[in-house]
Amino acid sequence: MTKGKASVDYLGRSGVVTPQTAPSWDFIYEASLIKQPKYELGDRVVLPDGREFRYAKSDAECYAGQAVEFSNTGFQAWGAIAVSQVVGDKQITITGASHAVVAKDELRGGYMFVAGPVTANKEVQFRGIIGNLAAGLNANVTIYLDGPLTNTVSAGVNACEVFANPYSAIRLAAGMTTDSRGKPGVAAVYVSAANMYFWIQTRGPMWAGSQNTLIDRDIGGTWKHDGTLEGMSAVVNGTICGAAHTSQYAGYSMVGNNVGNGPLFMLQG
Repeated sequence: MTKGKASVDYLGRSGVVTPQTAPSWDFIYEASLIKQPKYELGDRVVLPDGREFRYAKSDAECYAGQAVEFSNTGFQAWGAIAVSQVVGDKQITITGASHAVVAKDELRGGYMFVAGPVTANKEVQFRGIIGNLAAGLNANVTIYLDGPLTNTVSAGVNACEVFANPYSAIRLAAGMTTDSRGKPGVAAVYVSAANMYFWIQTRGPMWAGSQNTLIDRDIGGTWKHDGTLEGMSAVVNGTICGAAHTSQYAGYSMVGNNVGNGPLFMLQG
């Protein structure tokens, strides 16, 4: 049973590196159908200049110059607890209802919450998922948590929701104003198809396609529905891009602008 927690690698720890001192991070710029054995989905790598990356799996094609987005909508919605647990336990068994066949540890890196027995929001227990047992279609699933329960959980009384690992299904921003979803950042390399493992840049200096709203006077940027960057004024006055903007803050322009050189953009997650 894989029951470890997500890892973070700090590659080089003393500021900007030189060609002579740089560790190898070539693996960040690879997209492959084979998972890198050292990393799990959602693991984070931090470079000396502050750029951060998350390991992910594609659900469809991903560009390297436009934002990607989460395509997972969850694992199982509001449902029941199948087995009672006591304070200190680190596992939950959910009553299967509307999920596909799930492989062993497929939910690792996901999240779940258990609602209170009387007032749902009063005693919510939110935990990360570090593993699970295999289960058939709509069958009960035993899930291992990254922290202990602080309140008892009663079968048939408490309700819960389960979210798969958000980084297990990533696609290019859909470009649909009616179905725009959260955007973690930009793929480090072009990803040509589904089921490929790759890295997403989530923080630090980067470049992505931008709209002409991102100019010297409008340096704060948000993600447009299609994964391009646009100026904050498009969100504030709602007249430049209308319903096409998402309101999700992306960061700010460091150097240049859309009509000149750049911009070199500081992605802030």
